[in-house]
Amino acid sequence: MSSTYPTIQSRPLTPHIATTCTHCSSPLEFPVPQPLPRPSTSLNVRCFSCSKVFTHAFYPTQVPGLVSSVSGTSGHGPSRSQSGGGASGSQTPKRGRKIGTQEKPLETGYYDLLGVPVDASTEDIKKAYRRLAIKFHPDKNRDDPNAEERFKEIAIAYQTLSEPELRRKYNEFGSKDSAPEGGFVDPEEVFGTIFGGERFVPIIGHISLAKDMKAALQEAEEMEEDAEGKPIQRDAKGREILSPEEKARREEKARKTAAEKAAARAERIAKLVENLERKMGIFTESTMGLNDAQVTQSYRTICQLEAEELKRESYGAELLQAIGFVYVSKAKQYLASNQTFLGVGGWLHNVQGKYHVFSETMSTLRAAMDLKNVFEQIQAAEKAGNLSPEERQRLEEQAAEKGLQALFKGTKLEIESVLRETCDRVLEDPAVPRSKAQLRAIALQILGEAYMAVRKEQDEVREESEYVKVETKNSRQREQQRAQQP
Repeated sequence: MSSTYPTIQSRPLTPHIATTCTHCSSPLEFPVPQPLPRPSTSLNVRCFSCSKVFTHAFYPTQVPGLVSSVSGTSGHGPSRSQSGGGASGSQTPKRGRKIGTQEKPLETGYYDLLGVPVDASTEDIKKAYRRLAIKFHPDKNRDDPNAEERFKEIAIAYQTLSEPELRRKYNEFGSKDSAPEGGFVDPEEVFGTIFGGERFVPIIGHISLAKDMKAALQEAEEMEEDAEGKPIQRDAKGREILSPEEKARREEKARKTAAEKAAARAERIAKLVENLERKMGIFTESTMGLNDAQVTQSYRTICQLEAEELKRESYGAELLQAIGFVYVSKAKQYLASNQTFLGVGGWLHNVQGKYHVFSETMSTLRAAMDLKNVFEQIQAAEKAGNLSPEERQRLEEQAAEKGLQALFKGTKLEIESVLRETCDRVLEDPAVPRSKAQLRAIALQILGEAYMAVRKEQDEVREESEYVKVETKNSRQREQQRAQQP
């Protein structure tokens, strides 16, 4: 059957990458640059709708058919780009997700480059690399000007995914080249750096609050989707409408998470008990009795020297105060329970301890409310349009300072809870004779008093205050630079 339309002129097929403008949210596409950019390369793209320029992180998986031409038949099943319907199926990570997980990496560029799934074993990754390294070695592709670059990309992907720790980091934060200005922020590393550092780990363990924050960031996007990746439906009041299957899935995940937290806490306390017993053994294994003044003074000197060293760490003095308070309280409670009539003294110390927990909890809540009020002030001033640069700077510095205070108070609550249980385990060990348990209590009190005697130098207070101001200023400058970009 003949057509009434005239003959239509064709043009060569040009691969395009689909994306969305970050300024006006218009869906668009642009031709693939030649020569092909390296994975994670930032491309400047001008939007056809608003004419503004935005950046797009390039990965080979965004080009239809490119992965299959590079990796060939891998034998591991289709990669995400091959099964997701071309370029649009493997866009850059969704904005809502900040940190990926091992099951759902933040990006899959390295996996796609090797042609393996995200759950591939180390052996599968090694096999895929060997096959691709042979196929794309520059010596075998002398006519291809991009062969050497492609070979390097394959090697980088293999080196990253074959090393368990590097692979974990890649899954959570993506490749280094795609990191935002200033790098990715790992809450666990931030907490470890700010509150005590490595030297406090044998005393307080790794802070679980950091892991909880990290998990919350990882789950932020997942909570908006069901098991099949479909958006969660909400009613008129914004409440989630969950199917019985999705509700059961979430409940099972919550039970699993709770069990994992309990196991991690138990492991943490067991290690702290072991470390504390070893430290107190310097006293308990050397003293000749409760009134051995010489050994007592020597042990007190050792504890004081340790405290002076620990004080130099970030938030060292504050942490020593919190740790020392728990040690002294628990030691006095044990000694009073075993040395007073019917243990009345121990009961009184127990009541004082519970009041302290209540007081610290209320203080933490007040700190959180203060931080919330500062943010509300900033939002209200921005909405009214009368926020001067000077006032913004003052409020941001205030928010940064109060934010650190709130984080420390929450961290302090957690540490004290863990240490109370650690001390109970050390002092109430049924396998330890009562006489040795009393020596442990005395050693614990001496150690705690040495920690509590530490005071932060005024210079250190000023340095921390200046640090907060500088970091706030740097953050504000980075935001202004990004806002000024076309």
